[in-house]
Amino acid sequence: MSAWLLLGLLSPTLAKAVDEYEAVGAAKRAAAPDDEPTSDGPISGPFSEYGEFDAAEDEANDEKFFQFGRFFGVGLGTGLTTATGNSGKLYQGGFPMIDGRLAYWFDFQVALQVALQNSKHNYNLPVSSGNSELVDTNLFRILFQVKYYFDTRDLSAPITFVGPHMIVGGGMYSRSDNKTAVDSQGTSGATSTEKVNAFGMNFGMGFELTIKPRKTYLQLEALAHLVQFSDQYDNRYAPTVNDKTGTWITAGIALMWTW
Repeated sequence: MSAWLLLGLLSPTLAKAVDEYEAVGAAKRAAAPDDEPTSDGPISGPFSEYGEFDAAEDEANDEKFFQFGRFFGVGLGTGLTTATGNSGKLYQGGFPMIDGRLAYWFDFQVALQVALQNSKHNYNLPVSSGNSELVDTNLFRILFQVKYYFDTRDLSAPITFVGPHMIVGGGMYSRSDNKTAVDSQGTSGATSTEKVNAFGMNFGMGFELTIKPRKTYLQLEALAHLVQFSDQYDNRYAPTVNDKTGTWITAGIALMWTW
């Protein structure tokens, strides 16, 4: 009986203490800034939204690339180098072209490539009264290229298999002309060498066939090279051609090993 009496006397006091505790908690939550943590919710603030990945989709794509993608590649190939316009009329040869390349992939669609290409050409330029000049030309170039691989996941299987991609880049072009004077009797005379350098741009398209996933690929590419050498408008090539204008074209095939 005494216990019930004691509980009845203490009930108002306990109820008042609980009310005061809840009131103090509500006042603290109301006065706290938005970026200050409270006991009722998660932490929020200017740094609370930071994450290594912008979205779950980006994280999933990066994980997929690290698991299934390729990072570096080394390739060796061959092909044909020719030209359009007056350069095409003047220069002969161009096969075989030697092509070496190094590649680095940023993700499934973008890669950076450095290519070294070399091709040999020749032409016979009439000089005067039956004399001519026989020229052997070596065309060397260092190309820095960006490759963009089209997303073919939603396309047909044959298109996905060939891996279409676009190529854009620039580079340094070096042309060496080894000239030999030839008289009307066909006798070789004095020789000389002329070397010119120029910066140029290149662009084109390519296909990439998978031989062994992530290991070996066969690349077929065609490029147009826009380069202007210092003697491009020299009229000494007349009457064969008025100048040496034209666009250089390369078409090649290369085997690429990746890891």
